[in-house]
Amino acid sequence: MLGIGIDIGGTNTKLVVVNRAGKLLAHERFRTEAAKGPASFIKRLAEVVACFRRDYGRQLVSIGIGAAGDVDPERGLLRFSPNLAWRSVKLAGPLEKMTGLPCAMENDANMAAWGAYELELRRKTDDILTLTLGTGIGSGLILGGKLYHGSSGSAGEAGHLKIVPNGRACHCGGRGCLEAYCGSYAIIARARELIGNEKAFVKKFAAPGHEKLNTICLTNAAAAGHAGARRVWSETGQHLGMGLAGLILVLNPGCVVLTGGVSKARKWFLPAMRKVLGNQQIKTPFEKVKIRISDNADLGSYGAALFGLEHGLK
Repeated sequence: MLGIGIDIGGTNTKLVVVNRAGKLLAHERFRTEAAKGPASFIKRLAEVVACFRRDYGRQLVSIGIGAAGDVDPERGLLRFSPNLAWRSVKLAGPLEKMTGLPCAMENDANMAAWGAYELELRRKTDDILTLTLGTGIGSGLILGGKLYHGSSGSAGEAGHLKIVPNGRACHCGGRGCLEAYCGSYAIIARARELIGNEKAFVKKFAAPGHEKLNTICLTNAAAAGHAGARRVWSETGQHLGMGLAGLILVLNPGCVVLTGGVSKARKWFLPAMRKVLGNQQIKTPFEKVKIRISDNADLGSYGAALFGLEHGLK
């Protein structure tokens, strides 16, 4: 039995086919292009699923969907997504009708948390906090070995914790959110304030074939000793530590898993983050918690596939 996992991000959408052990059999990726609207997006999803079904037929038994934003998992509804600019969008039901496969839907960070629980930790730790560091910041909670939703299904919106009173504007419409300091769009905005000549900076540090200012470019610059790039990553680590400290104090997880594109810059932001955590006055939860960086760039889609299999086979 195989499952399809879908990870809907603000920039890209990833799809994978995996078995119950989490082995990858197929994958696809396309630009989310949220501005074209949900109907166009769901149609594109269904087209990729149809391709998978031609290859794997009846072995495919379920779909798991992780969507960036505030999700109602019971109704398969995306209530609000700041980075997609969508409100009250039904995703699971329409996709289920178009594909004939049962669909389970969660917040994308919840699916990444499930992926971390299944694949990174092999269910050996039952209390896990996962932060997805990408265009925005999401978080998912596994408490007592179960995905935690809260009273309205909205648990885990850590990206919108207010860490700076009346601080930088966030895509959610608020100010001072963790995401407004540690989401990739915020990191790049801060870099533009510090690096000066952006064109020359990109020419010198961007990856070949990707000549633009992004987190990879900033990581390359930091590795080359660029003071502005290192300052951006240090500030990112400080702010991430501020948000994470509050979450650890409240939740007391056994493990924190960081994933997503921004986490690849771990060498440059982790020291500042760990310093903030080490300076907390209540020591016990910070001494016990393990910080783990996932190298699986598709943890959200893998987790979605595995969650969909578990949900669909009950």
